[in-house]
Amino acid sequence: MARALDLITLSVTVALSAYLGPILLSHLVSKDVIHHHLTNFNLSFLPTPLQSLLQSPQTTDKTCPKHTYTTHLISLDPLLIYIPNFVSQSESQSLIDLSTPLLEPSPIVSRGADSAGSQARTSWSAPLPSDSHLVNCILSRSSSFLGTLLSPGRDEMGPAQVVRYTDSQKFDLHTDWFSRPRITDEDRETGRRRLYNRVATFFVVLQSNVTEGSGETWFPKVRPITPQAGEGDKVWREHEDGGLAFRPVPGNAIFWVNLLANGTGDARTAHAGLPVKGGVKTGMNIWPRMFFGPDA
Repeated sequence: MARALDLITLSVTVALSAYLGPILLSHLVSKDVIHHHLTNFNLSFLPTPLQSLLQSPQTTDKTCPKHTYTTHLISLDPLLIYIPNFVSQSESQSLIDLSTPLLEPSPIVSRGADSAGSQARTSWSAPLPSDSHLVNCILSRSSSFLGTLLSPGRDEMGPAQVVRYTDSQKFDLHTDWFSRPRITDEDRETGRRRLYNRVATFFVVLQSNVTEGSGETWFPKVRPITPQAGEGDKVWREHEDGGLAFRPVPGNAIFWVNLLANGTGDARTAHAGLPVKGGVKTGMNIWPRMFFGPDA
């Protein structure tokens, strides 16, 4: 009898392998896919241990996919780096889909607080959910790029924000650092004595179909260390009023350091989102936070 059960178990295993084989190959051996297909079958005829193995929920792999990008050093002082292919096309679309229902008129910082409705900034924006696996992967990628700029256990990446510009929308000249460092809502509630400033900025273009020559990101006080190489499409140009203007290229990012060595803001990092003409430009802001104070 035992031998017969062994033969039945072996036969079932072979049969399941024959059925699951094509599924495994086509889905790169995804445990979630295996579980999804098996839930459609009545497995009560199998030995209990095998039932438990096949019917138990499988955990989703939460590791971040490998991603490669290149860097172009534009300016040393202030430090500004151009990053082609910082996010993939599929990542960009997922971030757009995730943020679209959350978009609201973009706020500006006025007297240490956020306020909306300013004609200086007419775009739409939304914070990205902190519990999104994709968002956390992008933040992890950004953190790795920073190297030792942030202090582990003290500083934080902060939340990511999506911003969308439609026809004629813009953001006039501004800096991303705060003239008066801020306190987080959580620290205010708990009484933790620390403040933060935005030590750096990643601006990532997720989508752009705007009219050529519009929607650029303009840094009037940044100068390139070398002329732009290549004869093809230029990612930046020398603006007629000085400095550099970067055209919006989907997937590419601009990174710059906002603070001087003494922790104060660098006025040379002032920049503007020039008006969009036709189409849509969607980007993502990431502002790593440097903390200081007795409880930092």
